[in-house]
Amino acid sequence: MTSYKTPEVSGLKSGDWPAPLLGRGHGPGRLLRALIGVQEDVLAWVPEERPKLTRTGAIVLCAPVMAAASLWIALNQFLQVSMAPAIVTAVLWGGLICVLDSWLIASTHGVIGRGRVAMLLPRLLVALVIGALISEPMTMKIFETAIGEQIKTTYQATEDRLRAAYGNCYPTPVAGADCTAYKLTVSPPDGGPLRRATEERDALEASVRPLIDEETRLRGLRAEECTGGKVQGTSGIDGEGPRCRIRAETLDRFSRDNNMDDNRRRLDDLRDKVVTETTRHNEARAAYAEQVPRLIEERIAAERDKHATVPGLLERFEALNQLSARSWTVWWAHLLVAGLLILIDCFPVLTKLISRPGAYDRRLAALVESKERLHDNDVRLNERLRMGDYEMRLHQEEARIGQEREQSDADARLRGAEREAELRARMDEVIAQVKRARARRDQGP
Repeated sequence: MTSYKTPEVSGLKSGDWPAPLLGRGHGPGRLLRALIGVQEDVLAWVPEERPKLTRTGAIVLCAPVMAAASLWIALNQFLQVSMAPAIVTAVLWGGLICVLDSWLIASTHGVIGRGRVAMLLPRLLVALVIGALISEPMTMKIFETAIGEQIKTTYQATEDRLRAAYGNCYPTPVAGADCTAYKLTVSPPDGGPLRRATEERDALEASVRPLIDEETRLRGLRAEECTGGKVQGTSGIDGEGPRCRIRAETLDRFSRDNNMDDNRRRLDDLRDKVVTETTRHNEARAAYAEQVPRLIEERIAAERDKHATVPGLLERFEALNQLSARSWTVWWAHLLVAGLLILIDCFPVLTKLISRPGAYDRRLAALVESKERLHDNDVRLNERLRMGDYEMRLHQEEARIGQEREQSDADARLRGAEREAELRARMDEVIAQVKRARARRDQGP
């Protein structure tokens, strides 16, 4: 650190004041103080303030360094931006934060009046916002492992919910399930043809069954009669006698009158159709049951593909919020880490707010006030000098105008007298002519 000597004040004349000795060179301390707008010529009067202001500059320098590192983490590691653009952008961002933080501190030097708090509070708010922007990417980097696990858990839970939702709708919808948002490109097999064929078969069977039963009964009676079987309504005589022929004619007439051959053929056709439709429907259901799981897995795979290989900032923010909501330990750790980073950025403004103005601020305020008074006096002096010049020129102009006006009036009076003399001369000439004419008239011829 550069040493400063206290100047001797003995032998000074009245009104003299010893000039402070300024430090030499441009070392790191002076550069740090320059960063926050410290005037070295004012600081030379209070060298005891130099360490404090140097450290304040160092703290202000920490903010853009953290900002550049934070943005580089966000761009290169979270968003997978290539190295060179990420470094350039991070450096530019750090430079911007450096300018903002430097302005926040430099604009408060020399403020010692009642408006100090009113000036510092908005700057503290700006520092809080900047600190929050800087802290979040670095906080997420600290909790990167836990955030990554939480994102995987969230992805898996999303897939499980999607699989369960499709399972409630396919292959057979569960009662009360809302399947509006869960539609697949395959439809369940149409059971209409099988249902209609079954209904036609059952209807025909219902109408033909009594006739078939009656025909069966008549055929039985004929067989018993012709074979000599003894049952109720038969003769019990073996051979094709008259009673056997009557039974055969009765059976033939019944079959012919009721179209039994056609009904039996239609019923057989409908039964074959039901068997065919049943086979086709079972094959369609088997194919449908095979397609549904494959399509559901395709939908889940498509949803999985939406998730970035490297989670983005928003996903990390959401995961960190979920971790904080689920665990008080994570919540407190997040709060403390983010609070520490924010406090580093706010510390210079905060120290200005909670502490009284230092000797440097008081001297700078006095210097600014003195310069303002000198400037005001200089402005008034310049104004008075220029006003005096203007007044002199105005007076000279008014005098010139007065002289020109008097000369103009004199010239006008002279021209009036000349015109009056000329008029009188003409009048005298006219009178003389009149008199001569009258005299000639009086003398006569």
